[in-house]
Amino acid sequence: MDYLKKFDRFISVRDDSENDQDKLRANHDLKPTPPKERTWRIYNYIFIWFQSSFNINGWNTGASIIKTSSLSLGEVIGAGVVSYCVSCFFVVSNARPGSDYHVGYPALIRSVYGVKLGYFMVFVRMFVATLWFSIMTYYGGMVLDVAMRCLFGHKWVNIPNILPESSGITSRYLLSFFLFWCLQFPLMFCHPKFIRHFFTFKAITLPIVTVGLFIFCMVKGGGPGNWSIGIHNTSTTSKGNQWMSVINSVFGTVSPVIINQPDIARYAKRKQDTVIPQAIGYIPSEIFVYIIGIAGTASLYRAYGVVYWNMWDLLNGILDNEWSAGARTGVWFVAFFYSLGNAGTNIFANSIPFSCDLCGLLPKYFTIVRAQIFVSFLAWAIVPWKIISNAENFITFLDSYSIFVGPLLGTMLADFYFIRKGNIHVPSLYTKNPSNPYYYFKGFNIWGFLCWACAAVIAIPGLYKVYHPNVLSQAALDIYNSGWLYTFLAGFFFYLTCGYIFKPKLYPERHANTPKTWEYMVQYNGFFEDDKPINGVGYSDSACVGEISIENSQENSSNDENLEKGKNIVLTTVET
Repeated sequence: MDYLKKFDRFISVRDDSENDQDKLRANHDLKPTPPKERTWRIYNYIFIWFQSSFNINGWNTGASIIKTSSLSLGEVIGAGVVSYCVSCFFVVSNARPGSDYHVGYPALIRSVYGVKLGYFMVFVRMFVATLWFSIMTYYGGMVLDVAMRCLFGHKWVNIPNILPESSGITSRYLLSFFLFWCLQFPLMFCHPKFIRHFFTFKAITLPIVTVGLFIFCMVKGGGPGNWSIGIHNTSTTSKGNQWMSVINSVFGTVSPVIINQPDIARYAKRKQDTVIPQAIGYIPSEIFVYIIGIAGTASLYRAYGVVYWNMWDLLNGILDNEWSAGARTGVWFVAFFYSLGNAGTNIFANSIPFSCDLCGLLPKYFTIVRAQIFVSFLAWAIVPWKIISNAENFITFLDSYSIFVGPLLGTMLADFYFIRKGNIHVPSLYTKNPSNPYYYFKGFNIWGFLCWACAAVIAIPGLYKVYHPNVLSQAALDIYNSGWLYTFLAGFFFYLTCGYIFKPKLYPERHANTPKTWEYMVQYNGFFEDDKPINGVGYSDSACVGEISIENSQENSSNDENLEKGKNIVLTTVET
């Protein structure tokens, strides 16, 4: 037993909360981000969407929607444009709590569901992030396989398969998965406050190779022509429901990164950097990739007579039809950079949220970096090629995640913007004292949970009909096909109504008379004067000087050095 205790102490993350019975166990990564670690600038929040939009799935999103929808081309494009403009509003809205109070989703969600029930809501997000991280790693391996084919030709294609058929993968694809895993693994050691540099690199390179691929498709196919891809769908539902379905599909693809916003926004130097800069990066990049993906797929269909629904089949199709030194070189650049870029998307959409969540669930043992390393190895245990081999039903299950994310976001926005009016008491996110405003009933916000569950339930009959087409009515399927929007609105209004009825406490009892005006607590970083600072973040003016110094340094470049010295002195004083 002594050895186990010694080992436990060896792997434990030391923190001042471990010996305080009134506090929830935390660590540095779970606590508010101190000023010196708020390293994300304006251009980072612009580039993060360029690196996220230009990815394997982004290219074929529009073409895939055309495949499944009976809407005309113009209607599909119009619905997509509307979807990205509206979803941008949710992106910046959910970023605000993180940039205001410098805390991530695992801590912030406690203000909505309670300090104990919040753990369950963290697990909900972490579960799906785990699966998608593994699948996205597999996708990266498939694109890297094309790059290896460009380098080694038939020697790579003809690698003998020594694995049994029951394994669900060939030796060649397993090797590609391993090589991509090795390419991605070093990035797991990079903390989110530093990963912005890799995102910037990806945001510059991926648009270049994407435009190059698009130009090739246009030249080869003589343009998209009538934009036909050989699919003629008919639908038994109304055109309005078809529009809603397209909008919902787009929302479903971006819903995870909307929920993840606080985990990124907490590193902003200035809170306003997460609003306009994100909109500038998000809307044009998402719409651009959406449209050129449709046009490129349609044009290449005119040239080859085949519709390629995923990136690696498209690139392999080019090699099959255009095998030459020039084609191999061009395809290699596209395949390699898309493979590398897929790692960036995987980190942004899956690795960071998983790591923040595991850090929130087990702060004694996991920091963000430790959790990223852990999920990297977990990708092997999930064996994603087995999942993909039975893809239709399983991907439907993963897509159904949006009907649980919609009401989750609805409750979060209703709580922050309307019930609390932008006021969060940060120290109460880390304590389990019954006087804590986020303690609710023994740490559980029961009515909040019921609002989330009831909102999700309205789309479950439609999910059942997806698996059993001959039961229930078309109306149930229409609700499910627009599930994100319906469940979001239901969760939002259910929570808003219950919030006005039950009137949860906004502040601790000793500060019950504190003004409840819009974002009153932001000017004090979410702290009262008698609260102890956490991670160098607190109420006093000195705790905020770091931010003031940073803002001034951007406006007065001639005084950069002096301001930096002043900031370091202040931060040292606060930490002491």
